[in-house]
Amino acid sequence: MVDLNERVIEEAVHEGESMLLRELFDLVERGHDERSGVSHEALSAYARRLADRDDFDLDADGLLDEIDDRTTASETWAGYDRFYELGDGRLSQYPTLWHDRLGGSDDVTAYLRFVRDEQPAFVDDQDHGGAGDGIPEDTLVHVLMVVGRLDQGAATRAIEEARDRDVVAEDLDQHPQANVALTDRGRDGSDTGS
Repeated sequence: MVDLNERVIEEAVHEGESMLLRELFDLVERGHDERSGVSHEALSAYARRLADRDDFDLDADGLLDEIDDRTTASETWAGYDRFYELGDGRLSQYPTLWHDRLGGSDDVTAYLRFVRDEQPAFVDDQDHGGAGDGIPEDTLVHVLMVVGRLDQGAATRAIEEARDRDVVAEDLDQHPQANVALTDRGRDGSDTGS
């Protein structure tokens, strides 16, 4: 029996039936437990609980089939349309390699170096944000939340602290989600966090 986080259920209902699959998966992955990823068993339990509600229309079997169809064993980035096997029956929005290297970390420079040096397909996959190097701040916050297991406030603070240490900076353009990139000091690895 899976103990469900009722806040995840209520947030899904509040967001409504028009939620995209990835948005629902994200709610469950971030809200179910403190471990990396989410188990098939937990995904099934959340889908069935939502399908049983009168105020939420969901085809649980169809949702689970779509997740299975979009699941890959790739340890590197294969796209936003994929879910990644972590082992032990757990899935994530990010590949195993990400969790192995960065799991639980709040070191913003480590994340930016990792995607720049080892996951260029992820950087290329960013279809929003300002021009230039780095990745959009909202994307970086999300990665810190899922892989680092931080809440949104802690993820945002980690970026602000890295900015204060002059190891990351935002692009100078006026885009509302400007890219966060390593500064010269951040690139050389001389500052790895507090």
